[in-house]
Amino acid sequence: MLRTVSRELSPYVAWVLERDGIPYTFKDIHGIGQYTEFQMDISSRRFRNIMEDAVCEKERRASPTPDIPVLSYRAARNPVRMRALLTFYGTDCFVVLGTDQKKYFHKIMAI
Repeated sequence: MLRTVSRELSPYVAWVLERDGIPYTFKDIHGIGQYTEFQMDISSRRFRNIMEDAVCEKERRASPTPDIPVLSYRAARNPVRMRALLTFYGTDCFVVLGTDQKKYFHKIMAI
């Protein structure tokens, strides 16, 4: 299926796809709305996870502590996914994605 990604996020999407071993092809589209088209055979739900991971990767690389992974709310609340990501990064701690922090900590405090 063909997926459109902003030029700003496309290197992070490619990195996540390679990390997860998902085969893909891509084509940069030039013009007024510059973007990248990715061709891959995955579900919409899986693509949403890839986009979340790409945003997290972008935030991680821009942070003052790039050795600590950034996880989305969904990844942090899913024990299997969280464990897999922490194992990949070789750490036992993480930072919650900036846009998800309020939701995450509200949910944790409610428990």
